[in-house]
Amino acid sequence: MKKTLAALLVLGCSPAFALDLAKVDVQLPALGVAPSELARAEVPAAPSALDAYLGGLRGEAAADPDRFVDEHTPAEVALAFGLAPSRFRVTDPDRIKNAAVRLTVNLSRQRLEVEAPELSAEFKISSGLPPRYSTPGSGKCYAPDFLEEMHYSSLYNKAPMPNSVFFNGNIAMHGTGAEELLGQPASHGCVRLSKADARTVYGLVKANGKARTVVCVAGVTPPGRAEPVSHPAR
Repeated sequence: MKKTLAALLVLGCSPAFALDLAKVDVQLPALGVAPSELARAEVPAAPSALDAYLGGLRGEAAADPDRFVDEHTPAEVALAFGLAPSRFRVTDPDRIKNAAVRLTVNLSRQRLEVEAPELSAEFKISSGLPPRYSTPGSGKCYAPDFLEEMHYSSLYNKAPMPNSVFFNGNIAMHGTGAEELLGQPASHGCVRLSKADARTVYGLVKANGKARTVVCVAGVTPPGRAEPVSHPAR
């Protein structure tokens, strides 16, 4: 991981950029990045447009890591912090097939299909509202990247996201207070569940382990409300 970051940092831009490891460790919950995964380094001046772009991303990330994760794509987060984008994806068919916990976000049906040793069930969800906020990743599988019992969105007015299971950068499944909207798209991209169902899913992942869990996204999001509801949860 340090080699990846070092290679990217060679390209950077002026002014010099340095990662604040303590801040990153505290404020990157959606990535679950430990200081040992990052390198303390500075970016020298460089002339190209690509270098300027990368430097701009890193500047934003250094100023407010938590907001940066909420506002940017996994690819941009990976570029800014020198993380491999593949950390989010699971492509091994055997790992997907043999996962102890398989969570399938069915966008077409607005359901979360749960298969685990303790439970086989379906839960109503609200995925992201298309076209602007559609939940990404249909046809792909991911490993849960971070679990947080109570996360607060830095992008949407500190909206509470209880029992969050982050699985695609800034995308998480979590409980919502807008349970009356479940069964239809209504979010800014996350996968909402009832608070009770979110606790159940969170418990399954925690009990079986992130390494033995896969989250797959399938289907196409149907039309939803005119605007996503950002209160009381994303």
